[in-house]
Amino acid sequence: MPMKQIFAALIFAGCVFGVQAQEGTENLVMPSPEEARKEAQANTKYLAAQSLKKAKALLDAYGEFAPFGAGMFQEGEVKYVWAIKPGESTEGVNPVMVLNAVRRALSSQAQAGRILGSAVVYQYQKEVDGETQLQINTELEYLNGYAEVIATQYEQGEDGIEYTTSGSQSFEAKVFAGFGSTGSAEQ
Repeated sequence: MPMKQIFAALIFAGCVFGVQAQEGTENLVMPSPEEARKEAQANTKYLAAQSLKKAKALLDAYGEFAPFGAGMFQEGEVKYVWAIKPGESTEGVNPVMVLNAVRRALSSQAQAGRILGSAVVYQYQKEVDGETQLQINTELEYLNGYAEVIATQYEQGEDGIEYTTSGSQSFEAKVFAGFGSTGSAEQ
């Protein structure tokens, strides 16, 4: 085939492909910023609830748990990340190293575009007026840059774990670092 014909065929193929590509994108509906914000808010709320439910089940079953993570996939499925399996002893474990291992595992999933959101869950104790307060911290992050930590205080009651109070605040993203602007607790 002469060079002119090859060039003409490539131009024609490019034009046809361009038209087909444009036709394919015409059917795509891009969500508005408000719709995207609402979706992120609903997804992080769901992820937080699932993560807290898992933490409560672990506390009820074992009385403790090592830090763990949860990733929300695009289909809405939540999968958990364990550096130490539930029920295994946490004696002598460095919680900072476990937290970092969980965050790295979730971050690699985020970098690969597999997850939309993440939760890193761990137990935390603090002294207030001479009393030890127990809480579950859940670090929530989302692809849009949202990052919030939720602290849920709890007590061991006769019927198991009872949640008392909770609060939240924004924090610097660790799993989705560099994906978007740091979001506020309001999203």
